[in-house]
Amino acid sequence: MFATFRYKIKRTAKQILYALTAMGLVIVMTLGMLLRAKPAMAQANPGGFFGVDQIITSPGIADELNFPDTPYADPCDEGSYGGCTGNTTNLTFGAGNNLILDAVIVGGERFEPARQLLPPAGLPERLVFRRDPAIPEERVVIFFESEENNPPTDEISLAPERALTLEEAMLSQIINRGIDNVFHNADLNVAGRETRNNIQRIDYLITGDPPDITGIDLTTLDRATTGFLILERGGNDDFGIAAVTAVDGNGDPTEYGPLIEVDRGDWGNSGLAPIPTAVLRADDLPLSTDPTDPVYNPSHQVGPQSIEGIVFPINSLVDDTVDTIFGYSLFAADVGPGADLADFLGPGFSDTTGGGSGAGGLDLVAGGFGLVQAQQVPVGDFALTKRITNLAGPANVPDFTVVEGAGDPHVDLLQQEGLGQGVTTIADPPVGPGNEVEYTIYFSNIGAGPAEDVVICDQIPAALTFSPDTFGAGEGIEAIESSSPAGPRVTYTNDDDGDPGTFFQPGEALPTACGADQGNGAVVVNVGDVDSNEVGLVTFRATVN
Repeated sequence: MFATFRYKIKRTAKQILYALTAMGLVIVMTLGMLLRAKPAMAQANPGGFFGVDQIITSPGIADELNFPDTPYADPCDEGSYGGCTGNTTNLTFGAGNNLILDAVIVGGERFEPARQLLPPAGLPERLVFRRDPAIPEERVVIFFESEENNPPTDEISLAPERALTLEEAMLSQIINRGIDNVFHNADLNVAGRETRNNIQRIDYLITGDPPDITGIDLTTLDRATTGFLILERGGNDDFGIAAVTAVDGNGDPTEYGPLIEVDRGDWGNSGLAPIPTAVLRADDLPLSTDPTDPVYNPSHQVGPQSIEGIVFPINSLVDDTVDTIFGYSLFAADVGPGADLADFLGPGFSDTTGGGSGAGGLDLVAGGFGLVQAQQVPVGDFALTKRITNLAGPANVPDFTVVEGAGDPHVDLLQQEGLGQGVTTIADPPVGPGNEVEYTIYFSNIGAGPAEDVVICDQIPAALTFSPDTFGAGEGIEAIESSSPAGPRVTYTNDDDGDPGTFFQPGEALPTACGADQGNGAVVVNVGDVDSNEVGLVTFRATVN
C-alpha cells in the first residue's frame, strides 16, 4: 500500500523548509510577506524619516487648454526664451499627460495615499500659505513639466493640465507640477529668473470648520506605518517640518511638535526619469477663474530634474504622548529650532530668505501632501497535494479519475482547472514487485499574492526504483508548469541540463531543499513563482522492488 501526504502552507517567513512526512516530499519557498506591525524601515530607525526608494506613477488624461498671445512674465529669462521680453507666446496646458502618484516604496514597504483615514469621513484638507502682509504682492511661482528648450517664443507646450491656484495644484495627485523656490523672499532677480514667493510658512491642516474643530486621532493609527509624504523637484534642497499639535478656534496653528531639520542629502532616489519644467508666474492676485484667461505668464525654464521624496512617519514628528495632530507645517531651512514656529512674522523667520539650497530653494512638487499609509502585501496560500494517478502491472486497478478531498479550496481550485485526480491509497489489488506506480504532485496557490521561488523535492522511498524513461529516453519527469488556466504537459530530462527538472541518483548529494537524504535518489523540480490562482503538477513513476 502506498499513501501520500498533503501539507498546507500559509506562512510569512522567507526561505523556510517544509517537510511532508517520511514519504520524502519537501518544498522550499519564499512567500510574500504580510504587513508587519511596524515596517522594516521604521524598525531600523524608530522615530526617523526615510528617503523614498521608488515613486510609482501612472499616466492620466490631461484637459487641454490653449491660450494664444499669452504675454511673457516681466522680467523673463532670455536664455530660456530668446526674444521673450515684451512678447507673447502660444501657451498650451495639457499637451501631454498628467503624471499621477499611485504609491511610493520606502524600505521595501509600499505607501499609498490614505485620505480615507481623515476623520470624520470626508473632512477636507486645507492648504494655507502664510505670507508677510507688509508685502502687498501675493506672488505665485509655479512650474509644469514642459518640452525642453523652446527657443521659438511663439509656442510653449506644458504636459499636465492647468491648476488655477497653488492650493488646487498641491492637493492633487498630479506630480508633474509644483512650486518653484517656495521660501525665496529676497529681493533678487537673476537674468529674468524672478522666483520670490513671499511665503513664510506652508500649513497642511486637517481641522474641520469652526466651531467643529477636529484633527487626526493618533490613538487609532499605527504611527510607524502612517505618515506624510513630501516630494521635491531635484531632491537637492534643505527645509524644516513640524507637526501641528494645537490650533485656535479658527483652525490656525498655535503649537507645534519639534522642528525636524531636513538636509538635502536626506532625499531618496526615486528612479523616475528627470523631467524639464517651465516656471510660470502670476504676480497679482486674486487669480482669475475665467477659463479663457491664461492666468500664468512664462518666466523661464529649468533643465531636467528628477522627482524625489521623503516619508515622515507620525512617530518621526511627535512622541507617543501626543494623541492628536492637526497636520503639519513646512519651513525654510533658515528657521532654526529655537524659533516660535507659530509666529511666522516673528524674529525666527526672515523676510529676505535666499533661493539657495540651504535657505528657501525648496521646489515643492504637488501630490505630496496628505496622509500615506503602508499597505498590506498580499501573501501566498500555497499547498501540495500528492496522489497516486496510475498503476501498471495488476489486471484490475482503482479508478484514478476520482478527485478526493472536494470542499478543500485547494482541491476545488485544482478540480476547476481539470486537475487533482488520483487516490491516496491502493488497498486492492495488492501492489507487488515489478508493478510501476505513478505519482503526481499537484500544487496550487489560492492566496492573493505569489508563492515565490518554489522548489519541490520528492525522495524515492527505499522500496521503489525511479523509472528513468517513462516519458521518453532519459525523460522521467512530466509537468504542468505554474499557470492559470492549467497549461499543457511538458517533459523534463533526468539530467541537470538547464530544464527545471532533475533526478538525483542514489548516492548523489541532494540539494538543501530535500532535507535529510534517505539514500534512494530524489526528483527535484524548480517550479519558480506560483501566482495567485495558479496551479501545476509534477509526475513521475517508480517500480516496486
